[in-house]
Amino acid sequence: MGGARRVRTPDTLAGFTLIELLACLLILGVLVGMGGARLFDRQPFDQRGYSDELAAALRYAQGVAVASGCNVSVSVTLAGYSAMQRPAAPGNTCALLGAYTLPVVRVDGTQLQGGPPSDANVTAGGTIIFGSSGQVVNAPPPTLTVGPYTLTVDPLSGFVSVQ
Repeated sequence: MGGARRVRTPDTLAGFTLIELLACLLILGVLVGMGGARLFDRQPFDQRGYSDELAAALRYAQGVAVASGCNVSVSVTLAGYSAMQRPAAPGNTCALLGAYTLPVVRVDGTQLQGGPPSDANVTAGGTIIFGSSGQVVNAPPPTLTVGPYTLTVDPLSGFVSVQ
């Protein structure tokens, strides 16, 4: 039994520590996350997001018209949307004539307006005027198109749908 027995010390152990493995996996995950995001097309997400935003803005404008008892005009163009009301007449009533010059304000104090992302492909627009009962009071509402999505407003109820 004459041979010396070799004892392994921490200096002679081979392999990686748990911390080294986790650091490599973390770096690899960050690199994949950054590179993988560039492989996906964001256009369908932007189009759906903007169509939902526009539908929510139309519903909000309709709610303001019903709550205030004054008509609200929502103008939708290729460059974006904005909602306006006529200023109050003497006696704090709704003005029946005149331009829509008073911006509709959200609960957080910002104006009800927005613009599409650069790749949303808005191809149709128009103006929709909601009356005090929520119905559309101008000519038949236009069909709004954002990429493959179509926004329609029912003229009698003011119901906004995205298809």
